[in-house]
Amino acid sequence: MKYRKAMVVGPMRVELFDEELPPLADDEVLLKTISVGMCHTDLPAFLGVMGISVSKYGFERLGVGEPSFPMDVGHEPIAEVIEVGKAVRNFHVGEYVGGFGGGFREYIVMKDDNRSFCEIPVGDKPVKYCCAEPLGCIVNIVKEATCQYGENIAVVGCGFMGLMVIAGLRKSGAKKLTAIDLLDNKLELAKKYGATHVLNPRQGEIDDLAWEMTDGRFFDVIVEITGSLKGLDTACKIIREPHVGGMAQFDGTFRGVGKVLIPSVYSREEIFPKSLAFNLMQRTPALIATHPTIAPRPRDNMLEGIASYMDGRLPCNELISHEFKFEQIQAAFEMLAHPEPDYIKGIVTF
Repeated sequence: MKYRKAMVVGPMRVELFDEELPPLADDEVLLKTISVGMCHTDLPAFLGVMGISVSKYGFERLGVGEPSFPMDVGHEPIAEVIEVGKAVRNFHVGEYVGGFGGGFREYIVMKDDNRSFCEIPVGDKPVKYCCAEPLGCIVNIVKEATCQYGENIAVVGCGFMGLMVIAGLRKSGAKKLTAIDLLDNKLELAKKYGATHVLNPRQGEIDDLAWEMTDGRFFDVIVEITGSLKGLDTACKIIREPHVGGMAQFDGTFRGVGKVLIPSVYSREEIFPKSLAFNLMQRTPALIATHPTIAPRPRDNMLEGIASYMDGRLPCNELISHEFKFEQIQAAFEMLAHPEPDYIKGIVTF
């Protein structure tokens, strides 16, 4: 049986290919793809600026070396199990699964011991929107963004991930949960999903706005999720000072360093802002890269993310703003690269 898959064949070019589906081995599972989420992590591949190489130590390195085409992309599949080998024990025909990997293809063949996929229970939420991989990432971020009761949290960037983080943090005990974005429509959504306050840097100097909002304390925890050094620069301008009175007060009151979570992929060529350099030195925030592998068991976070979608804590379905048919995958990537103001997250459906 033939099936279709999509691959990046050159900078900003995606094409569909026909491929023969191999016979299923005894320990293999056949999935029929329902949908795949569009993720900014795939943008460098689509733009033709991401190479993959293996270091001299044997580790895979993304973004290093020349890109090699055609290139597989897509890692947020949702699918139905339609056939299993006779030795398969972990998956069953008829169940829905979501996970990490697979690419943009009509069918996925995987081993029975693949722990990157989890069952999606049937409930009152649409299965095609249960993007298990980013849901697991959200759980990871929310766990790492812990704060003391009454502290202040900010989220810089109110796209899909930022809005979901806000939804996950709305019962965190933070005194102020502040959304920061340049687009007012995104800030309105942030208030809908739990932000107690919003800031638009276009309305004034961000450090002045944050100082006033937090009564001269700044923020104790910041999730920077724009994937841009400008966003990180913003975060480090408004993270709390470790010493009352500034760095010169070596014998003053020590508040402890603030936390800046950086779950984005910083893949752009950008000039490192001088203000970022000095704020990193003076405020000494803890920069925590909250990607999935920081978790002791990333799969547990994915399972919790799926459960959180099903019970309404993480409203993934409400934030899918654009749907594309598989044949429209070129347009889906172009929208991802140059989003309209109302774009939050897209999925490709099969």
